[in-house]
Amino acid sequence: MSEGFWGGQFIDVIEYVDESNKMLVSKFERRGDEIKQGAKLIVRNGQCAVFVFQGRIADIFAPGSYKLNTGNLPVLSSLAALPYKFNSPIKSDVYFVNTTQFINNRWGTKNPILMRDPDFNVVRVTAFGTHAFQITDVNRFMTQVFGARKLNMTYDILSFLNSFVSESVSAAIAQSKLPVLDLATSYREFSKTVLDYANQKAANLGFRFTDLAIENISLPQEVEKLIDEQSGVGIASKNMDRFVQYQTARAMREASNKDGGLAALGASFAFGRQMADTVGQASVKEENKVEKLREYKKLLDEGVISEVEFTEIKKKLLDL
Repeated sequence: MSEGFWGGQFIDVIEYVDESNKMLVSKFERRGDEIKQGAKLIVRNGQCAVFVFQGRIADIFAPGSYKLNTGNLPVLSSLAALPYKFNSPIKSDVYFVNTTQFINNRWGTKNPILMRDPDFNVVRVTAFGTHAFQITDVNRFMTQVFGARKLNMTYDILSFLNSFVSESVSAAIAQSKLPVLDLATSYREFSKTVLDYANQKAANLGFRFTDLAIENISLPQEVEKLIDEQSGVGIASKNMDRFVQYQTARAMREASNKDGGLAALGASFAFGRQMADTVGQASVKEENKVEKLREYKKLLDEGVISEVEFTEIKKKLLDL
């Protein structure tokens, strides 16, 4: 920034250079906040200059170079009741607003999102990703975001926008009524829905999201486990060899986190092989079916197989 002599307490040149390009709104700081007739205002590309008088938005300048006078400060002149060609300095805050895109901003849900699901009733999901945004209406942004919410720092504004995205994700999920399994496998496509929803609200605040990406939607562990089990049963009904591989892989994963993991691994592998033999044999003698069910019930009680898997085996043995 440049200035004339400090003794007169007025500014010759008003400008702001942000070398980092990371500031959203920057106040032009100078002694006394005074502006004199004929001061030079320089607004760079990707900026707007906003004059604020006693807390009210006055005049806004697009990129360019200006010699300040009552002619190009009509609102400020009116608010301050300036005479034509004012000679005495007037007090006014000057803010430089960055109108370029802010990209690669991280967002994430602070709390799980509750959603209704036809398969799991109510499910808690979390999500995270990135977004990019741009200030499109400086007057609205300064009034509705910077002023009304008292968000003076770039960090505060970014935190507000991140919460804004999270709320939009929650609302879009509720409106979509998609099953959680469809949502968890198509979240990249769902990002477009969230982007449209977020921009409908953002327009009233003077900015827009130029990009919004959902990188991950996470389900509760118990739901993921149930999905794994149902997937395994689906495999078993179509391909026994693949099911044995699935059951073994699952057991290996669990064995690494439990005491006696090797024993569990062996039992699970044996079960997988037994299930393959059981379902694969077209003619099981009636007198053996009850005995087989007892064996599988024992495996269920010992925690080697799940309730879902036991129910599926029972159906197949009894031809239900």
